[in-house]
Amino acid sequence: MSAIKRFTTLTAVANLLMQVKPSTKVSTVLIELSKFLIGKPSKKCVLLLSGKVVKSRVPLLLLWTVPFMSSAPEGEGSGEAKPKPDQQTKETKNAIQESDELFESNKYQEAISALLPFKDGSDVEVLWRLSRAQYKVSQSSSVSDKEKKELIHEAYERIKKALELDDSHWAIHKWMSVLLDAESEYEGIKARVTQLENVKRHMLRAVELNPTDATTHYMLGSWCYQIADMSWFQRKIAATIFAAPPTSTFEEALHFFSKAEEIQPKFYSPNLLMLGKTLIKLQKPEEAARYLNLAKDYPSSTEEDDSVQKEATELLKKLKI
Repeated sequence: MSAIKRFTTLTAVANLLMQVKPSTKVSTVLIELSKFLIGKPSKKCVLLLSGKVVKSRVPLLLLWTVPFMSSAPEGEGSGEAKPKPDQQTKETKNAIQESDELFESNKYQEAISALLPFKDGSDVEVLWRLSRAQYKVSQSSSVSDKEKKELIHEAYERIKKALELDDSHWAIHKWMSVLLDAESEYEGIKARVTQLENVKRHMLRAVELNPTDATTHYMLGSWCYQIADMSWFQRKIAATIFAAPPTSTFEEALHFFSKAEEIQPKFYSPNLLMLGKTLIKLQKPEEAARYLNLAKDYPSSTEEDDSVQKEATELLKKLKI
């Protein structure tokens, strides 16, 4: 290991140790670093880095993230599954229609309320929609950490039930991927890393069952980009403590982002941004600039669009094209 790489790795581990447990003494950190360096991290080091000795969650410790859990567009044009009329009562069908309309208007709590009378049934169209809306509510800044955990756990258990009832429903697999990742976040970094392949597996199954949903392709592209973009020391730490992490390439990420854009052009400003960023990674600046300009000029209707415009503008300045 070169001196530079050794220093980078030690710095990364030290930062993680101090982040997970700020009260850790410097002498303790030095001891743990020396053990890590010779390839024999102590049980204490492993526990610290997996978050298992921390009384409260520290979600920012995750070395890589899967940003598909953002406010990707839903509803019309996204290919969301439609109810099966022959399997539902009139009351259930009306409730589902009302819930969908509320969800598309970003009224997630109201969307939940519309379906609550049917929450204990076995209609998968109700179950996955409830899980979807509960997840969206959990992402609100007004929700406490305790409420968020409860919402995610309840949504996860409900989507599991839906999957047991129907494992050939693409929307169930899509939301299982989201909620599996969200649920595993509460079990520590090691659990979340372990589930990354399963998260991707459910997304791939969703695409197989419904290849026309642009948002699932975007989710897969984001997964691939984040994994491909892991730094050397992130891979080193993951390989030492958690065994080999999943792998991907920027070419794979480009495939999914491009497919999403092909299915539904300009449907989501972050997809345009990620196309630009991925093409930069693949050293194709001219093609990257085309998508970054589209992202920069995308009509802004949300804070996310504003953020995309800002980042795209900064990247274009660096490209100097």
